Amino acid sequence: MLDDKKDDIFLSRWINGELSPEELREFQSHPEYNHYAKIMAGADTLELVPYDVDTALNNIKSNKQTSLNQHKKPVIKLWPAIAVAASIAILFGFFFFKSNNSFTTSYGEQLAVTLPDGSEMILNAKSEASFNKNDWENNRVISLEGEAYFKVKKGSKFTVTTTNGDVTVLGTEFNVQSLPSYFEAVCYEGKVNVTRGKENTILTAGKGYRKISKIASENWVFEALEPSWISNTSSFKSVPLKYVFIELEDQYNISIDTNGIDTKTIYTGTFPNNDIEVALKTVFSTLGLQYKLLQDQKTVVLEK
Repeated sequence: MLDDKKDDIFLSRWINGELSPEELREFQSHPEYNHYAKIMAGADTLELVPYDVDTALNNIKSNKQTSLNQHKKPVIKLWPAIAVAASIAILFGFFFFKSNNSFTTSYGEQLAVTLPDGSEMILNAKSEASFNKNDWENNRVISLEGEAYFKVKKGSKFTVTTTNGDVTVLGTEFNVQSLPSYFEAVCYEGKVNVTRGKENTILTAGKGYRKISKIASENWVFEALEPSWISNTSSFKSVPLKYVFIELEDQYNISIDTNGIDTKTIYTGTFPNNDIEVALKTVFSTLGLQYKLLQDQKTVVLEK
């Protein structure tokens, strides 16, 4: 449902109450239905005053003539009914195109998205991904900021592009993470092609690639079947502490005061994404540091 070429007609029929019972039930089960219903509910609360079209036209003509005589440009206001219709159209258009092409997650959130070819993309916390749904067949490119796990439908092909590098897939499961000065691609099934400038790396199942700041790129092997964050656990292997703190902040919507901490320290370990007390205690105890969470419950500082 909501086929690209029929969206306008379908939504118009729904607004006018012209859907069949079967179509209405199907639409009500669609994940976007509640958003459209809220828009309509808001529009229904707008009060329209009775409007005399003939009188309005005469007033417009009179005002226009008067304005011309005074060498002033006429100012014509939208009729209330037209203004409301235009507002609804703009709201529908904005929501539809944003919700179908751009997806974001907030602190501690995960979001599963079905791609136009049937593949699945799962965004980790504080991440954003976008693609052109209307031109997917000709432009199979997904722009990513943050981290996402992909389960690719057999036979499908597309490219995940980031500011740090691109990953092209051929029927596989893989994870991509792109942060300022940090890029990582991990293949869990099948094969991916990682491109960074002139550097080209082929990853098969159980192999990973990483490039951190000015440090030389590295490859490694592993046995996991999917990224740990899918199960609410963040894990790190020989990663600068700076990026561990970034993950803590993204998962719990907190700010860590790193004064007095060497964020270049290499860290290996895990922490849960659903228990802030355990997460902070796990990381800071591993570092041998004492910390406290301020009363705002948003700021972490070292205890002196």
